[in-house]
Amino acid sequence: MLLRRRSLLAAPILAMPAIARAQERPRITIQCYGGLFEKTLREAVIPDFTAAQGIDVTLAVEDDVTILPKLRAARGRAPWDVCYCDNDIAVLGQQMGVWAEDQSAQMPNAARVYANCMPPATANYGNVVFEYALVHNTKKLPVAASWLDLWREDIVPGIPHITQSYGLTFLYLAALLHGGSGKNLDPGFAAIKRLKKFRVYKNVSEGLALFQQGEIDAALFYNHRAQQMVDMGLPIAKTRPKEGTWGQHTGAQIPKSAGNLAASRAWVNYSLGIAYQGAFAKNLYGPTNRDVSVPPELAARLVYGAERVEGIREAPWDELLPQRDALLERWTREIG
Repeated sequence: MLLRRRSLLAAPILAMPAIARAQERPRITIQCYGGLFEKTLREAVIPDFTAAQGIDVTLAVEDDVTILPKLRAARGRAPWDVCYCDNDIAVLGQQMGVWAEDQSAQMPNAARVYANCMPPATANYGNVVFEYALVHNTKKLPVAASWLDLWREDIVPGIPHITQSYGLTFLYLAALLHGGSGKNLDPGFAAIKRLKKFRVYKNVSEGLALFQQGEIDAALFYNHRAQQMVDMGLPIAKTRPKEGTWGQHTGAQIPKSAGNLAASRAWVNYSLGIAYQGAFAKNLYGPTNRDVSVPPELAARLVYGAERVEGIREAPWDELLPQRDALLERWTREIG
């Protein structure tokens, strides 16, 4: 009885070091997009990352357009250890000074990522590349060869709102097609106003609905979203016009005031690797790591390979972003 009582008394004391070690296990909080993006992280990425790195992960779903004010307001500690953002948001964050110094040299996987998806070409560590295709309803526009086909009088084009990065890209593209530039967007506004019929879509979900309901016939739209409509059996095609394609590099960044730089860097390095990007490629997210291998039938459906990835251009954010407030005011006044 005495031995049993001593054993019971000793058991909690012996267990304390193990509890302490569990409490010391690193944890990072990652801001991310919702929907399929979050689902892929939870189901196909985090379990393997945690097992390999011994770092626990908490996800915080929040759109990237809301994160910069919170990072600027945070003084001693950022609310997230890693942020996901499109490159235009990352450029703004860089200008605000909210990101940690470039960590590429300490990320082994960075060496296998296409140069146009990494600093200094981008302001984020690109782990996904998106292409904006000319997406069209084949019943209304059977063949499309140029971005100027959006100005045909017998179709209803969809025009992305400039609160989105693809909306600013389209305004810039409209200006280029009509003699303008990133510093002279007047021809872009004039070209849009010349359209006899058009519908503005404010986000991807609204654009999808307009295509599915037959309310728009063609638009600058995400390549992978167009592929989803093709897979649904809709009369939709996606074209890479003769003028070329523009796109967006989406990826991760580390806030300057992140609580655990080493753990944050471990996550970002993992996101640049084959396992992570292979999981996302299955859901039509274009990989930026040149060593990611996918079956031919999948490669044909997404942005894949050096020629495609390196051929995608981005809008000149350094020229466009300083004009953003004035452009939005003008858009509201002239386009609606």
